Amino acid sequence: MLKSLTLKWTVYLILLITNLTGFIIFLRGFFPSKVVLPGLNTFSQDDNKSPFLNQKNQPQFDKIILMVVDAMRSDFCFGENSKFKFLHQLINKGHAIPFTAFSNPPTVTLPRLKGITTGGTPSFLDAILNVADDYDDSQGLHAQDSWVNQYKNLNKTINFFGDDTWLKLFPNEFNEYEGTNSFFVSDFTEVDNNVTRHLDEQLNTKEWDGLILHYLGLDHIGHKGGPQSTYMIPKQIEMDNILKRLYNYIETNQNTLLILMGDHGMNEVGNHGGSSSGETSAALSFISPKFNKINQIAPLPENSDYSYYNSIFQIDLVPTLASLLNFPIPKNSLGIISREVIEIWPKDLQTKIILENCIQMMNLYETKYGTNGQIWRNWEQLKSGISSLDEYYNFLYEVQSEMANSATNYNYEDIFLGSGLILLSTIFTILIFNLYFFTLKNVNIQFIIFFQVFVVLYSIHFHGSSLIEEEHQIWYFATCLVLLYFGSTFFKAFSTKLNVVNFILLFTCIRLLRSWNNSGQKWFTQFNIASYLSNDNNELLWALIALTYTTITIAVFVQGSIIRTFSFTTFQNSFDFKDVGSLVSFMSIFVASSISFSFKVVQYYIDSNKPPTYFKWLLIWILDSYDVNINKSDIKFELQNVSIQLSKLGSFMLLTLLGARLFVGKIKGIKYGNITDFSNIITIFLIHQTRHENIPIFLVLLVAKFSISYLSYTKTASIDNYVISITFITLCLQNLTFFCMGNTNSLATVDLTNAYNGIETYDVFIVGILTFISNFSGPIFWSLSSLQLIFEPSFACFKGPSKNDLINFPPLKYSIQLLRLFIVLFFYAVSAINLVGSCINLRFHLFIWTVFSPKLLFFGSWILFVNILVDLIISSGLLTI
Repeated sequence: MLKSLTLKWTVYLILLITNLTGFIIFLRGFFPSKVVLPGLNTFSQDDNKSPFLNQKNQPQFDKIILMVVDAMRSDFCFGENSKFKFLHQLINKGHAIPFTAFSNPPTVTLPRLKGITTGGTPSFLDAILNVADDYDDSQGLHAQDSWVNQYKNLNKTINFFGDDTWLKLFPNEFNEYEGTNSFFVSDFTEVDNNVTRHLDEQLNTKEWDGLILHYLGLDHIGHKGGPQSTYMIPKQIEMDNILKRLYNYIETNQNTLLILMGDHGMNEVGNHGGSSSGETSAALSFISPKFNKINQIAPLPENSDYSYYNSIFQIDLVPTLASLLNFPIPKNSLGIISREVIEIWPKDLQTKIILENCIQMMNLYETKYGTNGQIWRNWEQLKSGISSLDEYYNFLYEVQSEMANSATNYNYEDIFLGSGLILLSTIFTILIFNLYFFTLKNVNIQFIIFFQVFVVLYSIHFHGSSLIEEEHQIWYFATCLVLLYFGSTFFKAFSTKLNVVNFILLFTCIRLLRSWNNSGQKWFTQFNIASYLSNDNNELLWALIALTYTTITIAVFVQGSIIRTFSFTTFQNSFDFKDVGSLVSFMSIFVASSISFSFKVVQYYIDSNKPPTYFKWLLIWILDSYDVNINKSDIKFELQNVSIQLSKLGSFMLLTLLGARLFVGKIKGIKYGNITDFSNIITIFLIHQTRHENIPIFLVLLVAKFSISYLSYTKTASIDNYVISITFITLCLQNLTFFCMGNTNSLATVDLTNAYNGIETYDVFIVGILTFISNFSGPIFWSLSSLQLIFEPSFACFKGPSKNDLINFPPLKYSIQLLRLFIVLFFYAVSAINLVGSCINLRFHLFIWTVFSPKLLFFGSWILFVNILVDLIISSGLLTI
């Protein structure tokens, strides 16, 4: 039996590793590093003579100040609610030329900075490296043509202050610099003060030709509180005042060009990374006293698609800078010199300027496509330089569109090798799965067929972009269908009145989950529970938060074996205050939960919200304990320190309590309740890492788990039927809860608000783990609940321990765990082969980078972190204790 079980585990691990390896190889081929032309470009006309000089044979500008405000959406600058009053004055006077600049997805900082410096469209791989760039130094642009390198090639000096992503891209190009980390989103103030404090010295005493300033505070405010945060208006005013300081400088140094821009925008909840109009619509303004752009009016009425003034591609900045500062357009640029900016040259020079843009882009086109096709034939007619400006611009728009839509070079060897490994592991998984279940006598074959048909039908949805965008609809329908099927056929939900009540309660929980948040990528509404609680009734929100903490705290104490573990006397199935161990364990649970709750209160206040009146005393007491006067005008740093300390203390106490429970339980030989206690204590930490408006969801999840456990507690059916039903149901609930907590298959909904809890300085590993926990708290809950419902259902419905619990049969538990894991592997394997198949088939689809590619990354996270880390490693580790 041992050898047979060992062989089964070996086969499972081989299939799992093969599937994962294939998926990673596929990703490497699907997201290859972008192939670019090496070296610096030179002028193309008249023996390398510049066409960009004005009538006096001088460049339009000698110096540049680039002010980047991270996540500055176009309406923040140009809409009627904008507080950029000084910018509005410049626009009305004609000294600022405003644009809405389209930011190519993925709308995160690293690919956008590559775009606005090289003029190339981003590789989707950059979205991953945007997070991991602390451990990756291969992304530097020092060897790639960019306007920074071209400007340096003119013996110009450039100083930089701000987001340290620039320093990773250009490690040797700046004379003076100081970087600030872009990922510590809790900081709204210091991250910008660290930039502004250099201005006096730079503007008054320093000699430089280029000054780059990248401000991060507005982006951080968006991540924490959204575009409507009360911190947003003061931040806009602060940025506008800095713009005024810079403009005062260029008024006395009129050969200096000032550019104000955002690297991307943000969506309705303050995140970015996707392709919504809010995320792709960034503000851009060329500013100089030399400009006299008449008939511009600012601000403009609010616009739902964030389109203000003329729209250009953000990469158009690169050739436009080349023309204004007089250096060759970078080789790999797909940008087009702005039509509004080119008008500052006399008409007789404009054609030579745009022809230079055409030559540069067609050199790139020839390298990629050769000298065939209609576009090249059109170029043969235009290259003489006698056509109109309109003809050249129409031609450039056509070439730009063609090359931007086919900018990726897939590595087909890796793609097909990875797909082959996934297909191989999937075929063997299907064969072994069916071979096992169809040879058993006590298994309901209908369950097996139903599960396999469901998985196949589900995986087909990967071939439709709209189905991926709105996947939450699939899981809501699927969860209801699966619950109805198993409720009527296996759990006999309609056999007794109590079963009916619990079944109705379970469906009530599912309906509440569905109504809690916005889900999907196409429709956004304020008519949901989370929005109501956050915006209209924070009194009820905090009552529910308190109830959630209270409920799980009680569950920790009474459900599992905490009392039995720490009791110094004979266990009496009830709490005894005379027993020191019981009293200490109760106090430890209560204190750890209370500290976590206190942290959430402080965090809520830091995010510019007012706690309910009945908890204001708690906030005051907490702050008094840390000698913080709530009536002081500026206590944000003190509040941040309190928040960090509370989060650290709460997390430390929870982990210490968990470790002590498992260690002491091992010493005392307590073999049951481990899963329940681990699940409940981790649930408090999951709540700790969850957004305030989503915390009451855990109350709903606890009730749903209780209902399922009650329905399954009295079942005496075969173990295999029981395992497949519970695993199938919790698999559905994992995915449904993920989407109902506000997540989607878009990078824009990756929530960073709790990724820095208890952290003083940025650490990519810790932040990565906390980001995973924050965004996958629902799936983690159901993953652990699945283990509890299978092995310790009596504890889940407050009736444990029971001799019938499967945890009491050591010879079986590893076989049961393997069966559970094989069921989940079947789901992931069949889904994986369909997903990679759809990406291969639709690799030239319009939405390949905005829909299918993000889904690949999310699916990889499900496999690696949920399936392998939680379902396999943590769950199996619990069974061995």
